Amino acid sequence: MALHTLIQVLDPKDLNRIHSSTLEVLETVGVEMKNKQALSLFHAAGATVNGSRVMIPGKLVEAAIESAPASFTLFARDEKKSLTIGEGQTRTHVEPSNGNIYTLDLQRGRRLASLSDLIDFYKLAQASKICDISGGIPVEPSDIDPQNAHLTIFQETLRHTDKPIKRNVATRKEIETTFAMFEIAKGVKGYLREHPSIYASVNPLSPLAYDDVPLETIITYAEHNQPITVLSCAMAGVSAPMGLMGAAVLQNAEILAGLVLTQIIRPGAPFIYAPATAVPNMQNAQYVTGSPESNLINLANIQLAREMYRLPTRTMAGLTDAKTVDTQAGLETMQNLFQCMLGGVSIINECLGVLDSIMTNCYEKFILDEEMISRILRFMEGMDTSQEELSVEVIRAVGPRGSFLTHPSTLQKCRNAWRPMVSDWGNYDHWAKNGKKEVVQVAAEKVQEILSSCPETTLNPDAEAELAAFVKNKII
Repeated sequence: MALHTLIQVLDPKDLNRIHSSTLEVLETVGVEMKNKQALSLFHAAGATVNGSRVMIPGKLVEAAIESAPASFTLFARDEKKSLTIGEGQTRTHVEPSNGNIYTLDLQRGRRLASLSDLIDFYKLAQASKICDISGGIPVEPSDIDPQNAHLTIFQETLRHTDKPIKRNVATRKEIETTFAMFEIAKGVKGYLREHPSIYASVNPLSPLAYDDVPLETIITYAEHNQPITVLSCAMAGVSAPMGLMGAAVLQNAEILAGLVLTQIIRPGAPFIYAPATAVPNMQNAQYVTGSPESNLINLANIQLAREMYRLPTRTMAGLTDAKTVDTQAGLETMQNLFQCMLGGVSIINECLGVLDSIMTNCYEKFILDEEMISRILRFMEGMDTSQEELSVEVIRAVGPRGSFLTHPSTLQKCRNAWRPMVSDWGNYDHWAKNGKKEVVQVAAEKVQEILSSCPETTLNPDAEAELAAFVKNKII
């Protein structure tokens, strides 16, 4: 069975205090909305609009929370890989890192990322048994035409994954183009109307503001029945209050403002609640990812969404401020993964390869992060508590001073015991005989093994040709 309890950082009374304070902020302070269509939608729904400031009444917030689904199916192009998001899902879902400018590996060092690096990370995600959502931009390619980047990147996404897909903010025109590209790859025109398959991550402009293109993204996705996640990434003491509870209130207000907009457009539209606020280094106000205090804020919001709002959740989890794969990278990554996953979050992102406060994506760390996540997923499965597992008859059969090593129950179950992917469990002599390889070297070999066996495309030839022709026609 699964673990008996998950991390709860607040009691119900304090969750209610955050909620009521959030309603007060939304009603009396409001949120800046830099988009004319969003302002019109809020006004028509009963919010007070003063210029670009929207005051959202509590009843509108409560109605949005009530109408948003507690879970939904995120469909994959290979529908066997579709996922339940929210209530009823059986394990934490994992997606790759996003937005890194640099890439790093043992052989070539740190460098500006290229399109070939982006494709490699898509291939690693597709081959991974841990990563079950793909897409996004694991590294920003520095060698492609920025005007047509959305076409190039999404074409490569579709060529190299058939898992559910995550995307970033974009204009309506770009979004509708990528939706058409997905339906070409799927081979079913109109598929997305009934099948949420692509979700977009939108960031408010903290504190309490949304820019034009993020709002256009929310509106377009909700109209097309595709999920939106609002990821608030405020910095305590800079763009949010320094106090952890105050940061949780501000973050909650930003996320719920986005939720309300999705439900005004399409009641029942799938939505993912995504807290990602950080406590920065207050010596220089610089963003950092390794603070345990950041997780306290975000776990409070995750608990609020899970227990009070019954909404699917997502948070950044595998982060580190380390610049290379060293001890700091290991301790900060495991701290963040363990705390966030045991907080009961539905999806974790920024958790496969990320280094340097989301500036660098590392090939070897991708593999090491897979193992760390695998360890936590196994821990979260908990213990089999069946009567048979108490093993009284086995203990009786072996008796005092006996050995369980050759008992049939051991032979039957030992192959199901968790084992590491790259960590070395052998003795020193065996390790020395095999070259005294550090774990990062083993991970580097694993990367090459995976990439050498990946197919060049997941598309069938007809879809590949049609997609290529479509993109060629759209290139500016």
